[in-house]
Amino acid sequence: ASSSAPAAGSASSAGGSTAGTATTVSWWMDPQNMASNQVKSFSEHKGWQLYEKNVGNNEGLDIDTDLGEEESSGQSAEQFNLIVATSDLPDIMYYSWATSYPGGPDAAIADGKIVALNDYIEEYAPNFSAYLDAHPDVRQEITTDSGNIYCFPGVYTYTSQDSDVWQDTIDREPYEESFIGLVVRKDLLDKAGLDIPVTLDDWYEALVAFKDMGIKYPLSCQAMMLTMAQCFSSAYDITVPVVGYDIGNTAFALKDDGSIFYGPAQDSYKEHLAFMNKLYSEGLLDPDFMVQDRTNVQSKVINGEVGAWVEMMPTGLGNLRRQVLADDPNSEFYPVGVLNPVLEEGQQLVYKQGNAAYIGSGAAITTSCEDIATACRVLDYGWSEEGNRILNWGIEGESYEFVDGWPKLTDSIVNNDQGIAPSEAFGVYRNLNGPYPMDHSQRLESKRDYTLQEGEVDENLKSLDLWSSSANGTVRAGLPSTTMLTEESAEYANAYNELSTYAAEMFSKFVMGNESLDNFAKYQDNLKALGLDTVLQLQTTALERYNSRVQ
Repeated sequence: ASSSAPAAGSASSAGGSTAGTATTVSWWMDPQNMASNQVKSFSEHKGWQLYEKNVGNNEGLDIDTDLGEEESSGQSAEQFNLIVATSDLPDIMYYSWATSYPGGPDAAIADGKIVALNDYIEEYAPNFSAYLDAHPDVRQEITTDSGNIYCFPGVYTYTSQDSDVWQDTIDREPYEESFIGLVVRKDLLDKAGLDIPVTLDDWYEALVAFKDMGIKYPLSCQAMMLTMAQCFSSAYDITVPVVGYDIGNTAFALKDDGSIFYGPAQDSYKEHLAFMNKLYSEGLLDPDFMVQDRTNVQSKVINGEVGAWVEMMPTGLGNLRRQVLADDPNSEFYPVGVLNPVLEEGQQLVYKQGNAAYIGSGAAITTSCEDIATACRVLDYGWSEEGNRILNWGIEGESYEFVDGWPKLTDSIVNNDQGIAPSEAFGVYRNLNGPYPMDHSQRLESKRDYTLQEGEVDENLKSLDLWSSSANGTVRAGLPSTTMLTEESAEYANAYNELSTYAAEMFSKFVMGNESLDNFAKYQDNLKALGLDTVLQLQTTALERYNSRVQ
């Protein structure tokens, strides 16, 4: 199958298996959850092969992977919708049920598509059950408003910073991972005699200095990444929606009192727009920021045309620097990740970019499954210590080894014979995402710059630390995993779609000067006319239901 095509695996139980009667458990999952372009299917993935083998040995199962016919790239959503519309479903389906099935998981259960797992996980998934007991916030995330546990979730986890050694699966805390933020060329700042910009005024001064140096695009970015990182909005204590990609409902956020606000409707949003318009109108912001993609931005960066930009790992600052030095070994190009700016020094930023610990995707067991016990046990292995290490780290001695109590990539991965990046070589062994606790330590290892000499600063990891730190914000932009009831869904979707479309159009018009900010009050009135109060009321009601779920 192609790297984006849905895939199926199967687990067949032999007669007399402790899991139940003989059956085949088919598993549908997108190969994008693998972490390497070096493999095209789960059957080629060494970590997945070992996982299947061990489940078979441990449970008396005969595991066989059958990927089926190759599908065209990027068709996961289409394939999901086609499959769930039928009555013959794979036994396990890993996808974003909460957002991709109309009405959410409760509707999928009521429609006879998936089963509630409450009565199965304690008996047939002891590892998963123990993790939920130890981390009740995860239980809350995957429990519907009516009390149904509907999936084995993908959860970001990390080893406590207070720990002397790497922690086992059950001890790793759920983690809101930040992976995107502002980057500036420190070599240009040094030439201008400027420090790392801290305030919005500092940023304006630095960008003006870059322009005066002849830098064509003092600040270049893709609008999607600029807004995803909440780069210049967080200084005004608001969050903004992600342009062109409504991820995590970042237009909404929680106030200190627990109430919900819509960022693009706040009075301070006008100040944010005014700052962005100032950058745009003075030629400090790339005029193509609304239409260009990431490749365009990075090409400009590598060509030396950019002073600051928004970067997303895992590309890595080290990788960009190597590309520049390959063309010009004498280049002083040196990018560093920085915190989002503040209005005034000493201000504590509140809202920052971050993935929710529960990534929104999970493995549900469908009503077509004839042996739910077996399916639970196959999934539960990913929550065991052995199975979880395989999914995160691959094969001990091949892809990783323990050094001073911490798993580290082996030399055969870091200095591999293929001449590919360690992250690519490692991707043959590890999964990127899946229905298990994902280890942040492993994700950091895959982003480390292994070309550095001893004593050199790893700007990749330093950037991730900054973007994830409390100095960059204390609250993740967006809302918890709230869901609309079936009877609310149509009303909410109609109002929110109009609202968000209008807000997106006006964002570009205000920033690019096609609409005067003198009309901001009229814009706010239009948001109300389009149903802002209805949207906020429905979200508030959904939040109340979420807060009353099992703790």
